[in-house]
Amino acid sequence: MRSPDDRPRFEEVDWDDVDRSSSLRSPELAAFLAGLSTLAVAFWYDTNVATGHLVGRWMVEPIDWAFLCAVVVLVSIVVVPAIRRRGKVRRVLWRLRSSPVALAGGVYLSAIAVIGALAPVVYPDPGLQFNHAFHPPVGFATDIPVQDCQGTVTGSVFDETCHGSMTYPLGTNRRGHPVEYLVVTGARVALYVLAITAAFVVPLAAVVGVVAGLRGGLVDDALMGYVDLQLCLPAIVVYIVANAYWHTSLLVLLATFGLLSWGGIARLVRSETLQRREAGHVRVARGFGASGSYIARRHVLPNVTNTLLPAAVQLLALLVLVEAGVAFLGFHDVELRSWGATISDSLAAGHPAHELWWVSTFPAIALVLTVLSLKVVGDGLRDALDPRGGR
Repeated sequence: MRSPDDRPRFEEVDWDDVDRSSSLRSPELAAFLAGLSTLAVAFWYDTNVATGHLVGRWMVEPIDWAFLCAVVVLVSIVVVPAIRRRGKVRRVLWRLRSSPVALAGGVYLSAIAVIGALAPVVYPDPGLQFNHAFHPPVGFATDIPVQDCQGTVTGSVFDETCHGSMTYPLGTNRRGHPVEYLVVTGARVALYVLAITAAFVVPLAAVVGVVAGLRGGLVDDALMGYVDLQLCLPAIVVYIVANAYWHTSLLVLLATFGLLSWGGIARLVRSETLQRREAGHVRVARGFGASGSYIARRHVLPNVTNTLLPAAVQLLALLVLVEAGVAFLGFHDVELRSWGATISDSLAAGHPAHELWWVSTFPAIALVLTVLSLKVVGDGLRDALDPRGGR
């Protein structure tokens, strides 16, 4: 049986899709406008009708609106084109079958996305429960005094040992929050970082790199000059200064680190574009009167994916680690319990960290698996999407 990879590439050309490429009435634009309209209606309802909660117990904050806008953008530029080009998606998935590690990483990231998106609904805030603080995970025990142990208690009155139970399968922290709840809410923060960065920062870097490479001249000098200036500004210093004027929030962190971290991607895309713009098929298209935007969409972007995608995934992983590191140091919104903040919480509990190993271990595992999954999925997609890598 012949796999989709063995079929000739030329038979997959959709000329109707090519004819529609110059039209503004595209499904992508329709999805984008429909999404923005829906968000506008929801925002009006939230500010004028709703009594504090948009859906259920979900009180929408500015970072939530930014995330919803990011979802609209990603649906428009990723999901809709994937539906229109189902054949290409099937070929990519077929190639990914040869990389079980990449598939496992994709499944893990999909689970993080679902858990993070549904976190406020499936696991609402249980509130402070100091009487259940320091409860160990199921199958383990602790000598740290637990006021209301939910499991078996052994030992003497003055030397009690609390054993874990299914009430708190992963244990609790010093405030009595279940660790599984902290892992779920941390997944929500990671999802926000990934979605907002992928929707706004990565496309900005790609557009700047492609425009600079195709136009050249003064446009190239101006854009790359701005990139040089941007790379000279330390994002952590800008973030600390921003905290002096605005309330500490995830949105401020993403605005500073995200908008000051895409220069490297823009330079890589520009370098690749400079090579692609002199290719024979690009020169022929230009000779037949193709517009710059058409050349960028049809001939440049598909051939720079093997450079753009790994760099973009690297940026996503970096910002997830940056957010965790900043939260670990205490420069974060305390209402958004990220994995870094939970890991830091085990050091401020008044007991040696190794005696509260479960508080930091499970969020750390989730953080490492997320970064590792981003890396392997990025490498797998790079190989699958590279138009020059056909077997």
